[in-house]
Amino acid sequence: MNVDIIHDSEGAVMEIHSLPTIPRASFPPALMADIQNDYKGTSPYHVNYCGYQQCSPGHKAGPFIRTSYLIHVVVRGSGIYYYHGKIFPVQAGQAFLIYPGETTTYIADHNTPWEYGWVGCSGYRIPELLREVGFTEDNPVLSLHKADTLMSIILNMMDAQKMTLTDELFRTAELLRFFGMMLQGHGQAPSLDRLYSGETYAQVAFRYLNDNYMYKISISDLASTIGVERSYLWRVFLQEYHESPQKYLQRLRMEKARSLLESSTLSIADIASRVGYDDYTSFTKMFRQKVGMSPTEYRAATVKKDSPS
Repeated sequence: MNVDIIHDSEGAVMEIHSLPTIPRASFPPALMADIQNDYKGTSPYHVNYCGYQQCSPGHKAGPFIRTSYLIHVVVRGSGIYYYHGKIFPVQAGQAFLIYPGETTTYIADHNTPWEYGWVGCSGYRIPELLREVGFTEDNPVLSLHKADTLMSIILNMMDAQKMTLTDELFRTAELLRFFGMMLQGHGQAPSLDRLYSGETYAQVAFRYLNDNYMYKISISDLASTIGVERSYLWRVFLQEYHESPQKYLQRLRMEKARSLLESSTLSIADIASRVGYDDYTSFTKMFRQKVGMSPTEYRAATVKKDSPS
């Protein structure tokens, strides 16, 4: 494998890996590992370089020290990863992580040498994502849900090889897909699925209810739409607004119904439909429970009160 180091006019370093011709039509013959090896920018996610290799028996990489996080996805064969004085056997369908600043060595098996793709990445959110997918310094090897899909994502990154804004956006999009696939195959709901504070989720739910009260709404579906568990949404909404989302929705609908009864000549059935009730009977029952009288009685009382004496 030949490596060319190129400095652009801004001093950024681009590392280009030219690999031997690969005998599979699905893999491009000339591959590129991208942009700064030691990224210092402000982006939360950044692809520093990426690549692919079919290793020869016993092929050794290292000892090396990396300046960014480097993930290898093994799609065929096996090998050994040496890290922190420990030996980690790695086989097809697994990935291993190299931490920046750590000395590591990895060697392809002599009988079934591995074939892998890799992506080096930086950015202030990368360490958090790596923890969420399950990597730790004590456990730098993970079994993967869809190693071939992750490999195809790496190849897409490699196709976006130009030092242009367009290709940088493509690379970043593929990096996010890469971590999304890893999170999806993690086997449990990662805490990072909640990117925002409980207050923010409650406020989003509040706005949603105010904008959609006229439709049939399930609080479970609302929680799923936002991306949290129903119990979590119930708890943060209660903390923020001092009532559950279900009770707020009921109260909101009754307030809208009272306003329509006071200001319009719409039938009770039409008003029920406009505040999210398909069933006239259910609407009447809920209205009586919350207001203390039926919709018809409320309208009559309102009209009587507003009539000139």
